[in-house]
Amino acid sequence: MMLNKTMIVVASLALVAASSAWATDDPHATANAIDCAQCHIAHNSLGDVLVESTDGLVSTLCLSCHSPGGWVGMTKFLSSSEMAEPGVSGTSHAWDKNATNSAFGAEPPQTQGLLDHLAADGSITCATCHDPHSNSVSPFLRLDTSADALCLDCHRQRNMASVRTYTGTNLSHPVGVALPSSPTFHNPPLDVDGNPQPSDGNTTNDYVFNGGVVGCTTCHGIHKTDSNSGTVDGF
Repeated sequence: MMLNKTMIVVASLALVAASSAWATDDPHATANAIDCAQCHIAHNSLGDVLVESTDGLVSTLCLSCHSPGGWVGMTKFLSSSEMAEPGVSGTSHAWDKNATNSAFGAEPPQTQGLLDHLAADGSITCATCHDPHSNSVSPFLRLDTSADALCLDCHRQRNMASVRTYTGTNLSHPVGVALPSSPTFHNPPLDVDGNPQPSDGNTTNDYVFNGGVVGCTTCHGIHKTDSNSGTVDGF
């Protein structure tokens, strides 16, 4: 019996060690002065994934490092002032906002990995879209964005690949379609400043096609983006 208990303890320790190694994928690793204990607490934790903050404040935990003057010096940072208020201000997709927003065609995600990482009140957090433990889809994304899968999981109401109307109703620009080569369209499109891309040498204002077709991210950026072709955007 004692042997069996010993074997169980050894097996448990091996599992913890293995999971710890997985959970510290670079750059969230001890090599960068970050280890599990910076974000997780084993006992009396506030969040449902043993994090150092409540479920609704996961983004605050992320920003404790990923902000100017944050706890750990980061080259990629955000601030709460950058959260988008459409038509008002902001250069980054909003966080700590409810996943359901009819004005922007937003609904809770269908992919379980994203749905599992909504806050308890249904709000999106940094961790809804980003997986801090794996960079298999850069930059630490939970879904591949090559076909805008991450965008369309929540904004699937806007996935109107075959819809083009001129009725005066505010619908959606078609996505998933190739840009026609005709005098009606600039192919390739012009930069925001009206010059042929990338004539100004600033690739961050170029419209990007996913597999040769128009997608969400052809026109929309996620972090640190604006419509000024003289600025360098990107995260």
